[in-house]
Amino acid sequence: MCGGNMNNFILPLVLISLGHFFIDFYGNILPGLMPAITKNLGLSMTLSGLLFTMLSITSSWLQPFFGYLGGRFRAPLVLAISVMISAVFMAMVGVANSYIFLLVMVTLAGIGSSLYHPIGSVSIATLSTKNQGFIMALYITAGTVGMTLAPISATLSKNAFGFKGLLLLGLPGITAGIIMLIYKNQLSSPGSLKISPDRRSSLFHTHFKYLVLMVIVVGFRTWVLSTFTIYTTMFYVSRGLSEAASSGILSLFLLFQSIGGIAGGFVSDRIGVKKTLIYSALVSIICLVVFFNIQGPVSIACLLLSGALIQSAFPGSVVLAQRLYPQNPSIATGFMQGFTFGMGGLGGLFTGVLSDALGGNLFIAMMSTIAFLGVSLAGSLMVPMTGENQTKGIEEIGVN
Repeated sequence: MCGGNMNNFILPLVLISLGHFFIDFYGNILPGLMPAITKNLGLSMTLSGLLFTMLSITSSWLQPFFGYLGGRFRAPLVLAISVMISAVFMAMVGVANSYIFLLVMVTLAGIGSSLYHPIGSVSIATLSTKNQGFIMALYITAGTVGMTLAPISATLSKNAFGFKGLLLLGLPGITAGIIMLIYKNQLSSPGSLKISPDRRSSLFHTHFKYLVLMVIVVGFRTWVLSTFTIYTTMFYVSRGLSEAASSGILSLFLLFQSIGGIAGGFVSDRIGVKKTLIYSALVSIICLVVFFNIQGPVSIACLLLSGALIQSAFPGSVVLAQRLYPQNPSIATGFMQGFTFGMGGLGGLFTGVLSDALGGNLFIAMMSTIAFLGVSLAGSLMVPMTGENQTKGIEEIGVN
């Protein structure tokens, strides 16, 4: 599709990014509602964390499986249906009157995310062979904007209409899915990178260990982001802020991730994924240390900057993962997004369990994320590919 006119490029980019917006919007409705849900259902931090772990299992850990199956189905149809799945089941959270029902709805809603992410990411990557990091950043940022608006939207809807107001939040996603169905013929179907068949196997075996390393490195970064996404609202409520103000800070945190994603995609196209990983992790560690040791506007600013920095390396990392597994980039994307988001879900559960073990000390539990970000930084130093050389070996054997 990269050889077509501008309209053939823009329309699929807009539609696939629109779907990504709603997928991540519905995947992040819960954090803004957790203070009220925890109070209404009498949940411990562990049970709260378990909600996000189950959401993570179906929305993240299943992505490699759906990525493997992605090539067997019509990608545009799957993309549209997956958006509607997330919208319908997450809207049902609004009528959940028991923990079990809530857990089931959240778990089913996650399937839409697992269906969408591997196919959507590869579809975006096939739109152009130039500036793929930046194009991927636009796609990812659409999702991050959805994440940004979700907590405050859910909180305002709940305050205005009660929990049943979440049913109204399902309508935009259903509408978006219908629009994608109408224009399904304009969407691209993911393919493979253009590498000669007799070299794909050897290339995969050569770079598989690097793919695993990238999953670990980015996974711990996602661990940190997920922990703050889940618990920031509760953290600030415990410090005396209102739910609306706390959700506002969380939305700003997610907004800065969007900014960091776009900037990072642009930067990684020029200096490489490795340098982006190292520099961003190092500065974000400093920001989090400051965040936990002071209060006030400077503390919040450090939190926001850390979110932008941690997210900055993700777009380039996804593109690199697709190149490391050229036989089926959907599987590579599933591993990269699924397993890293899955680690994020485990991070949420870990923080909840640790907080309960410490007698409800959420501050210390969240502070532990600095150590995991340090592990990611150490792993980044072992990523072997930098700058333009990160794809040199692939280009030499036939990627156009």
